[in-house]
Amino acid sequence: MLITSQTEIQAPIKLVFSYLEDNDKQKEWMTGLEGTEYLTKFDINNPVGVKFKQRLREGNRIQEYEGQVTEYNKNNRISIQMNHSSFLINVSYKLQEISPNSSILYISEEVTAKAVSGKILSILFRVFMKKGLEKQMKALKQCAESNDNVLA
Repeated sequence: MLITSQTEIQAPIKLVFSYLEDNDKQKEWMTGLEGTEYLTKFDINNPVGVKFKQRLREGNRIQEYEGQVTEYNKNNRISIQMNHSSFLINVSYKLQEISPNSSILYISEEVTAKAVSGKILSILFRVFMKKGLEKQMKALKQCAESNDNVLA
């Protein structure tokens, strides 16, 4: 199942990208993100291949997802793969500069079920997943636009 979305953000591309790559800034817009822990050495200049664990609050429970950075191009694109017991999730963020103070953020999220039960759930929850993605995009937009004078 593939879900895509895009939004225009009135902020410099460097600032928007900082919200995608900075763990502390991610907590400002990612619903339920409790923390990120690196499982392998993190190289800020080339994070492709780095493995990490994210803790996400889902209702009253905290779920842990192991992930890996699969693509990175500073101020342009970052892609990750998250592994859950029922799903494999590939998320890609791509930025395009419109002007020095405006950019478009494209996001694609592909969810692949690992079992029949996961396929059924993904069909049932597609609408909720799309709404969740759009909620995060709106939160990211608000964060970046409210801090457009502060670069990371």
